[in-house]
Amino acid sequence: MDEQRRGTSTSNFGVSRREAHDASPFYDRFHPPEISDDDRVEIAPDLDSGCFLGDARTMEEIPDRSVALVVTSPPYFAGKEYEEELGSEGVPSSYVEYLELLREVFDECKRTLEPGGRIAVNVANLGRKPFRSLSSDVITILQDDLGLLLRGEIVWRKGKGMSGSCAWGSFASAANPVLRDTSERIVIASKGRFDRARSRARRASEGLPYEDSLSNDEFLEATLDVWEIHPESARRVGHPAPFPIALPERLINLYTFEGDLVLDPFMGSGTTLVAAARTRRRGAGYDLDPAYVAIARRRIAERSDEPSQYRVVGKKLLDIAEDVISDAGFSIEEKNRRVSGITVSFTARGLDGAPWLIDVSGGFTITPSGLSTTDAVLRSLGKAAALRRESSHILLLTSHLPKRATEPARILQAARGDLFVDALEILDDQTPATLRSHATTHPFS
Repeated sequence: MDEQRRGTSTSNFGVSRREAHDASPFYDRFHPPEISDDDRVEIAPDLDSGCFLGDARTMEEIPDRSVALVVTSPPYFAGKEYEEELGSEGVPSSYVEYLELLREVFDECKRTLEPGGRIAVNVANLGRKPFRSLSSDVITILQDDLGLLLRGEIVWRKGKGMSGSCAWGSFASAANPVLRDTSERIVIASKGRFDRARSRARRASEGLPYEDSLSNDEFLEATLDVWEIHPESARRVGHPAPFPIALPERLINLYTFEGDLVLDPFMGSGTTLVAAARTRRRGAGYDLDPAYVAIARRRIAERSDEPSQYRVVGKKLLDIAEDVISDAGFSIEEKNRRVSGITVSFTARGLDGAPWLIDVSGGFTITPSGLSTTDAVLRSLGKAAALRRESSHILLLTSHLPKRATEPARILQAARGDLFVDALEILDDQTPATLRSHATTHPFS
């Protein structure tokens, strides 16, 4: 009889196999999280605009266990316009007092969160002499002080090639170079449990929010731990440190159901609440400055009915493209075919039997993708140039075309007719008719 395989256990340098592995020595080094089976959920009353003038350490208007998601970007204690009067009412006069303020506000947020509710805190790290990791301090508050379950940390990359907001130090010298800030952090935690309280089926039967609003493409993009989203203009929004609406919008779609309540205890100009309105959620927020509360109320009134750039599409982009191509009269022969060593999305034939190569780029995501950037356009044109040797019938389909008069738009237009027949946005109203025309007309004829 074969000797029964013995389980492994944690060793000094790990093990190569994981069958029956006992990892308890590893986890014994950490304080285990406390998981709750509490599933009590309350519904907040009508909150009107949801914009409250007041201190977020006492949010009396928000019932216990009624908030699905807290999304906030606290004042950074970094010399912004609204922090210049240190020590004035509600403004901490030292970094220690600032962290205590965050702890008290987040403790109040914990009260309002339903079991399984999430909190997402956007912070920038501070200083260079010395560097201070505000994200680390926020993690300590959420996980160690308040006992929330840490879910992860997202790097918000504000855009490739940004100049950063600090000095060079010693330029091009090892004497004293400094790192330039082009990213921030979003710390995610949940209350008591990892899943939302109550199943979707039970929620539906009890009249609680239960409907998702996340496309497949957006889910794949949003569950990455690096997000590239361009920052918002302070002048346009009327706040010295705004975050782009795409950031709370992505968090809201990822972590909440339609109709859920979303809370921002440091509301500022109301970006989180506008994002909540655009995604058919309820919003609530607090700020100590009457001017910002007024701005937030105005933005919500003006923009709550504005459709989001994010398209709610159940299928992936490639599946939608396949339907659009077929409906236009093309006969699809192969999907994801290798042509001259390059993968092309579809090979197809028009109604006249002419062979076509159709390449699809992008996705239905909150942030523009597809052919919206110069890099993306150049990549697609490189593929088209290589495929041109095999066929002159090349179509580019995308989720997003570049904006007119921009560099990528000019590059794309210059190559049209030479490297490809046409570039079309898949969900544009004119695309079906244009595709039908291509399916029935020999290109360049």
